[in-house]
Amino acid sequence: MDKSPKLDYKAIASQIYDWLKTRRSKKEISTRDVVKVLGGQDGSIAWDENDCWQIHECLLNKIKKEREYVADFSAYKDMYVGLPYNIPFVFRKK
Repeated sequence: MDKSPKLDYKAIASQIYDWLKTRRSKKEISTRDVVKVLGGQDGSIAWDENDCWQIHECLLNKIKKEREYVADFSAYKDMYVGLPYNIPFVFRKK
């Protein structure tokens, strides 16, 4: 389908943040996987790499701003694993 002309990255990041707070599993998950779980890549929106970057940056900013949770990337600290939005993180209370 056609790419949406304007995506509200902050709103998407807020939705992801709210979902992560209620997520029962404490397993690692990447921003890209969260977007897939929430239905963002079901074909209704043609996501591109820039969209993933923007959502990821907004999500990390939301986590920093709220200060209740932390995105723990420590398991991958010294590893090259590709694009940041594909790097798994653990979302946990501070």
